[in-house]
Amino acid sequence: MAEFVDAGTLVLMLSLGTMAFGGALLLAAHAGDRSTRFWATGFLLGGAGLLLLLLRGLIPPVISIQVGNTIMLAGVACMVGALALYAERSGMIFVVALWFLASAVIFNVAASPPVLAPVDVRVMIIAVLVATSQLLAVVILWTVKAQYVRLLNLLRASHIALGLAFLARFVYIAQANVPSDLLDPYPFNNSAIPNGLFFMAAIFLAFVQGPTFVLLKKEEADRKALEARERLTNEVAARWAERRVQAAQLRDARADTIEHFARGVAHDANNILGVLQLGYGEVAEQVKRHEPVRPAALELMGTALDQARITTSGLMVLGSHQPPALEDVCIEAVVGEVGSMLESTLPVNIRLEQTTEPSLLGYTHRGFLVSALFNLAANARDAMPQGGVLRLATRRRDELPAGIHRIGEPLTGPMVDIAVGDEGPGIEPEVLSRMFQPMFTTRDHNDGHGYGLYMVQGVVERTGAALVVDSTPGRGTTMHFLIKEVSRG
Repeated sequence: MAEFVDAGTLVLMLSLGTMAFGGALLLAAHAGDRSTRFWATGFLLGGAGLLLLLLRGLIPPVISIQVGNTIMLAGVACMVGALALYAERSGMIFVVALWFLASAVIFNVAASPPVLAPVDVRVMIIAVLVATSQLLAVVILWTVKAQYVRLLNLLRASHIALGLAFLARFVYIAQANVPSDLLDPYPFNNSAIPNGLFFMAAIFLAFVQGPTFVLLKKEEADRKALEARERLTNEVAARWAERRVQAAQLRDARADTIEHFARGVAHDANNILGVLQLGYGEVAEQVKRHEPVRPAALELMGTALDQARITTSGLMVLGSHQPPALEDVCIEAVVGEVGSMLESTLPVNIRLEQTTEPSLLGYTHRGFLVSALFNLAANARDAMPQGGVLRLATRRRDELPAGIHRIGEPLTGPMVDIAVGDEGPGIEPEVLSRMFQPMFTTRDHNDGHGYGLYMVQGVVERTGAALVVDSTPGRGTTMHFLIKEVSRG
């Protein structure tokens, strides 16, 4: 073998190649990939230690032998530590660290000048220490559970083989009483064939282990990337399915809303048309008999038309996004108009009581204000099925009144308070939190469609007004509709 292989050149190439592999892998490894960085550092240190051994005789023995072997043991520890990180066995990292400290102490004590153990003893110590490290590596790798096991099994087999090779070297030296001249770290002559075969096996197994671990990590990364893509695909599909379900639910909700709203508007329209038809029939009959038209029939039809105008104003609030044109409005006239329309709808057991402060001007939209006040008064009327007093009162205020619920603007300064009060049972807390929501009503859907107070809220928000609810269970409710006052000066 010495005829075609120069031992020194081979070991030099081995050490440089090992360091090149470790350095390149260290540069290519991701900063967060600790196991690959430990693996690369192990090869880098192993090659550096082997290079120091190659320089034996050219540099002091303490550097070539003690430092060189310590660096190689550190490289082995880094590689086994990399396996522990890969297997997520953090406890084994502590064991590997203890192994390195014990190995470094044992070998350096044996090689130190006070002891200066023979070469065969030092070689046997290194063989046992490396064999022990390979046993640790096999124990760690046996706990790994991977989906693809071919590369994992190859890595396990290489560590088993390398451990057996060092163990065989220990046994061979111990039993054969090998002379010291045959224990050169890299002999390749015919008189040292067993030793040369050991080095060839060690070199081969080391070069098998290096890329196998890297390929194993790549295989695992590819598997995780594939699983991540599958999860992402499934999540996207689930999101699209959820969106389709939500879109279908939204369409159904819109259809239900339109149906509910149409039913409520149709109910109000039928009532108005019924009153108009009744009044028209009475007027037509009187004209047919050449009798004078009685004012009561015209008043009935006028009330129905006023209600139609209120309903139309409410629909305008709900259907338009354009800001309404605000103007100075005489509050006394508006309250009088609402009271006149309201009186024709009140049952005999409810009395309307109006108290107005004269000469009040508010900055608002007249039609929207009439619609909102009529809806508030209608709710006050319906809250007293046993009868009572329905109050309409206006006054000037400088600050918002006390109440349990408020919507709209936080008005300050002079303002007009239009209070609509009833003597009903008051508003329950669970009803108060929902009373301004669309389609919410405490009455039967044949009597109410749940858009009255929702329209009021729209008027409040779009005209810059405020609404304060003052309700006490058992003592009635007062709705304070507040708008900015306009000074006559």
